[in-house]
Amino acid sequence: MMKKSIFQGAFLCLMACAHFAFAQSPLPKPVQNALQRSSIPGQAISISVQKIEAKKLHQSIHQSNSVLQMNATEPMNPASTMKLLTSLSAMEILGPEYRWKTDLFTNGQIEKDLLKGDILIKGYGDPKLIPEEIAKLMQNLRALGIKRIQGDLIFDRSSYDQSVRQSSFSDGEPLRAYNVQPDALLFAFHSLSFQISAASNGNIIIRQTPRLANLRIENNLKLTDRPCQDWKQNIDIQVEHTKAGAITAIFNGDLPQTCNNLSWNVVVRDVDSFLKNGIIAAWEDAGGVWLRPPKFKEGQLTNSFKPLHTHYGIPLYESVRDVNKLSNNVMAKQLMLTLALERNGRAQNNENAAAIMKEWLKKKNLEFSELVIENGSGLSRIERISSQHLNEILMLGINSFYRDYFVESLPIAGVDGTMKHRLTDKLRQYFPSKKELALLEKNTETFPVGLRRYGAYIKTGSLVDVRSISGYVVSRTGQVYAVSSMINHSLANTGRPIHDALLSWLLDDGPSHQ
Repeated sequence: MMKKSIFQGAFLCLMACAHFAFAQSPLPKPVQNALQRSSIPGQAISISVQKIEAKKLHQSIHQSNSVLQMNATEPMNPASTMKLLTSLSAMEILGPEYRWKTDLFTNGQIEKDLLKGDILIKGYGDPKLIPEEIAKLMQNLRALGIKRIQGDLIFDRSSYDQSVRQSSFSDGEPLRAYNVQPDALLFAFHSLSFQISAASNGNIIIRQTPRLANLRIENNLKLTDRPCQDWKQNIDIQVEHTKAGAITAIFNGDLPQTCNNLSWNVVVRDVDSFLKNGIIAAWEDAGGVWLRPPKFKEGQLTNSFKPLHTHYGIPLYESVRDVNKLSNNVMAKQLMLTLALERNGRAQNNENAAAIMKEWLKKKNLEFSELVIENGSGLSRIERISSQHLNEILMLGINSFYRDYFVESLPIAGVDGTMKHRLTDKLRQYFPSKKELALLEKNTETFPVGLRRYGAYIKTGSLVDVRSISGYVVSRTGQVYAVSSMINHSLANTGRPIHDALLSWLLDDGPSHQ
């Protein structure tokens, strides 16, 4: 504990004493060329690059020097790079081992193996209450000696204020997975995942997860002789809900016979029926029986209920990895809301959570006057931060007590996450000499383990008019750079080559040749 206090104290002192006076820097030629080809005006892009120094024996933290600044203090829409602030603050405030809980209560009695009464499920915003976790929940209920249930289901979502289920962001696609809104009982991201394959006998096989009771698949697909490209264009999926809670997924269209192991995720509209049918199926899989089909309703915990079981989900650091590598919006939103829920212990909203994040920054002696936090995911038209300050978040991350978790959550260029298909040609061309490998190993030995290898470790972001990157680059000589860049323009979708040129320049240790 003392070690952590000294470590944090030294870092706070450094941040308090640092005075950033970044001047505009000339763009490297490769970046300048890419910018000119894009037709994006220079004032629409913000860039901040800092070289992170290796720690000396007497230093407790990494320090940095500015090497490239362009519009670095301008407030910009960061898109999903805002998740870096959300995920780091969550780990520092809650701890990486924090686990969300989901509680089971009943207003009835257990008589031998029969539970006579309703089951109330109270959620606290577990962002990864996936089918495997619901299965564990039901298995643990079964382990109490209960086999039969005579009662209904009550869902308590009161941990979140009603306002968080609304959003200022609207692109006309409410049923797309990236638009799922926060839910204190967020089951399987409110999504059905269908797996579609053409079998050798001429049939089309459709399976789905999670397993649901009262789900029927109507398969009207026909095989066609064409390449398996843009296969979704000729398929239509409709998910219908009945008043009784049954769900029907209807597939119409043509499927190329060369297609196999395809996946299609569909967001459900009736989240209560979705959760109810998931619980019924999981209870049956655990060997349990409902004496009659349970009804469900929204409700809140009262003194008439007594506890049955508390389920703890996966640790926070695993959720952070999904948030950053896969850029999961709703998980990021729930991370942020959890900060306020844990602090105040009552129904929370985005404003309360944003205030806690800003308070955390203030304790680090960082006050970003331009910072606007709406929901912490970057899926917002109003969130703002400068590239200079986003780099300061990266410096907090690399000096955090939890730096390894933070670094390991970032997508790796050419390897995984949203960077899996980026810079692949560049990275394939790297054939280090023994001398370069020795130099890289020497220069990165004081850095987190995840940054001791040549590569780009980058969180990406994209909206219709935004493209952004933020993370770390380890050059072939073992120099480590913090880089953040945001493009805010109607032509932002043409800006990827600009960011790739910037990252390639850093991979080649371009600043050392200026």
